[in-house]
Amino acid sequence: MDPKHTNTAELIVHHVDEVIAGSTDLGRSLWQSFLEMHPADSAQILTYVSDQQFAHLFLKLSQPKQLELFEELSDYDKEKILLFLDDVHKAFILRQTPIDDLTDIFDQLSDKDLKKCLEILHKKDRQKVLSLLKFPADSAGGIMTLDFITLMQDMTVGKAVSLLQRIKPNIDLHRQIYVTDQQNKLVGYINLEDLVLRSAQTRLGTILKQVPYVALAEVDQEQIAKKMVHYGMLTVPVVNEQMYLLGVIPEDTLIDVIQQEATEDVQRMSAAPVTTSYFEVPFWYLLYQRSFILGVLLIFESVTSIIVGHYESVLSPFLIMFFAMLVSTGGNTSGQTSAIAIQGMSSGDINDSNTLKFIRREFIIGFLLAVILATVAFGRVYLLHGDLLGSIVVSIALGLIVLMSVLLGACLPVVLKRLKIDPAFSAGPVLATVMDILGIFIYCYVAYVMLS
Repeated sequence: MDPKHTNTAELIVHHVDEVIAGSTDLGRSLWQSFLEMHPADSAQILTYVSDQQFAHLFLKLSQPKQLELFEELSDYDKEKILLFLDDVHKAFILRQTPIDDLTDIFDQLSDKDLKKCLEILHKKDRQKVLSLLKFPADSAGGIMTLDFITLMQDMTVGKAVSLLQRIKPNIDLHRQIYVTDQQNKLVGYINLEDLVLRSAQTRLGTILKQVPYVALAEVDQEQIAKKMVHYGMLTVPVVNEQMYLLGVIPEDTLIDVIQQEATEDVQRMSAAPVTTSYFEVPFWYLLYQRSFILGVLLIFESVTSIIVGHYESVLSPFLIMFFAMLVSTGGNTSGQTSAIAIQGMSSGDINDSNTLKFIRREFIIGFLLAVILATVAFGRVYLLHGDLLGSIVVSIALGLIVLMSVLLGACLPVVLKRLKIDPAFSAGPVLATVMDILGIFIYCYVAYVMLS
């Protein structure tokens, strides 16, 4: 420090309260001199004032000036000023400080203060973002947890292990530990064993692995569960569109999601969804739900009586005898096919890229099933009743019903998915009702064509 600066520095130290308050011309003049000093000179001045005066002078600076001055402070003074800063100022300083300097500062902090700094670097930022967003309960943002540990890419393995040991996390350490830059942007992950197998000097950035799937906060939980299963991931990071890490979805949440989605699918198949525990649903509400949908389907089923009445002239008692066999076969076939389609969509085996291939495959299977079952039906009817023409009518109708059942069971879930409706609605009573009506119509029309 040159003599001129030495005199100015002494004046600042002696009149520091006036400099802080800016209450006199001398104080304002010395403050301007303080701003024009080299940060190293300013840092030296701060060592001669009290801790309170130190904090007031530092906070009076603009953020860029604070950062310049902070870099020139000793580790002891850096630790001291961090204790005076609020979370906003502290987060700005910590994010802009080189990682080597940052880890040296962390070594000086108590375990309690270290935890607080780490939370400010990551968790506080996430909470600020989350406070501005409202995520649906069944989205990634709605099911993620904030109680997880992240590391920074410029840390060494040794520093990372030391930090994990010191903060003694009261949450489970997952095998995958996500790594961010100092802005809290996700850059990759390391496995927990990397901290054991790698040398202490290894930088985390050199051993990063690419995250196979990253979930945006608004993505539906069912899609995330499929991706976690597909990639064999134990956890999934949740980010916003700028790749800022917001949270993590752990394995136990995945299990809950899969169970919940499976339960919802079964409820939709039953056409009487129960959103809570069975015994928590009021009796009369449950009765209303089930009676309402069954009543609606009953009205639709009455269409079959209209069809039968229309073709009554060609329906002999012999043909009427096989109504139940034909209708049940159609229902069983469509239910079987739709179950395969729904399960394939849920697991990701059937997707937009292979939908047509799936339908073509099911058409071939449906055609062969129709031939096989029609042959069986013809043999059964003819051997028991000896009516050749009636046996042909029954077998042709059954073959057409089976083919239509397979096509409907395969295509309806696909169409519902394209319409953003859960494919599970295509199973159960609704599909059975549709196939009842279609099956009766096919049977009556075949009989009309062949017998009239």
